[in-house]
Amino acid sequence: METKLINCPICNCSKFKKVLSKDMLDEIYTLVSCKSCDLVFFNPLPSQKNLTEYYNGEYAVPLFQQKKVILKSKKVLKLLKTLGLKNTSKIFELGASHGFFLNEVKKMKFEPYGVELSSSACETAKKKFGIYVENNLFDKSSYYNKSNYFDVCCMFDVLEHVTNPNPVIEGFSKILNSNGRVVLTIPNINSTEFKLFGKYWDWLTPPAHLFYYSPKTITKLLSKYGFEIEHLETYRGDSSGNLFFHTYISLRESIFSSLKFFMGRKKLLLKKQYIMDNMDSTNLVSDKEFTGLSGIIFIVSEKLNFILSSFNKKRFKNGNGPTLLVIAKKK
Repeated sequence: METKLINCPICNCSKFKKVLSKDMLDEIYTLVSCKSCDLVFFNPLPSQKNLTEYYNGEYAVPLFQQKKVILKSKKVLKLLKTLGLKNTSKIFELGASHGFFLNEVKKMKFEPYGVELSSSACETAKKKFGIYVENNLFDKSSYYNKSNYFDVCCMFDVLEHVTNPNPVIEGFSKILNSNGRVVLTIPNINSTEFKLFGKYWDWLTPPAHLFYYSPKTITKLLSKYGFEIEHLETYRGDSSGNLFFHTYISLRESIFSSLKFFMGRKKLLLKKQYIMDNMDSTNLVSDKEFTGLSGIIFIVSEKLNFILSSFNKKRFKNGNGPTLLVIAKKK
C-alpha cells in the first residue's frame, strides 16, 4: 500500500473527508470524499506492486458474463443509433476483453477497434469473432497517436479501475474526431446499494475498484476535457443481481469479515482465496455467475424482484441505480 495521499484527480484539491475503511484482510483501505468536488476514491491508492500482483496481466471479464455484456452492448449501440451514429463509424473500446461488445459492433456494420491487457482475452476475440484486439496499454498502443480518428470511444466498467482517470479521458479527446463521443459505464456512488450496504457493497473491492463517480463528478471530469453530456442514466447494468440479492451478498460479506476476530486475519485471508479460486472454477465449468446456495438465492431473488419494480423505476430515474451509463460528445 502506498502511504502518500494523492490530490483529487478532478479538481486537484488536497482536502478530504473520510467516508469509511474497507478491510480486505491483506490491507485496510480508506475511502475518502473530496471536499471540493465530492469525488469518492480510495486514498492512498494501492502500490504498483499490489496492483501488478492483483491483475497479473490476465485480468478480464469472465466468459460466463457474455450474455450480460451482450445485453449492455445492444442497449448502448441502440442509444448511439438514436443519437445519429452512422453505420460507417469507427468504434474503439478500451478494455475490450474477449470482444463481446466489439462483435456486436461488427454485427451492426460499425468498424470495431480495441485494446486489452489480457493476451488470452485478445486470442479469444480473434478465434471466436475474427476481431483483432491489440494486446497493449492504451498509451502504448498503435491507436494512441491516431488523432481525430474515431467516432466513439467506449469503456465499460473500466474507469473505476484506473489509478488516474485524466490521461485516459484526455487520450480519448485526442483520438476522437470533432463530433466524437465517449461512452462509459461505471459504478454509481449515489446508488441505493451503497447507501444501504456501505462497506459491504459488492462494488467496493480495492485494489480492483478505486474510484467511484456520481452523475455530478463524472460530468465534471468529462467537462474538463471538452465533453458535454448527451445522455446520462442510472440502471441495473452489470450489478450482481437486485436489491434482494445484494442484501444477501452484503450480509454474507459482513458475517465472513467478522470471522477475523476468531480465526485471525492470515487464516481468513487464505480461506477467502481458497473460496474465490473454487468459485471461479465452478463458475467457468457451469457457465453461470452464481452457483450453489448463491445460485438458488439469485434465482429466487430474480423471481421476487417484481415487488420492487415501482421502487426501482423511481430510484433509477432519481439517479440512484447501481450503474451509471454516460454518453458525452466533444464540444
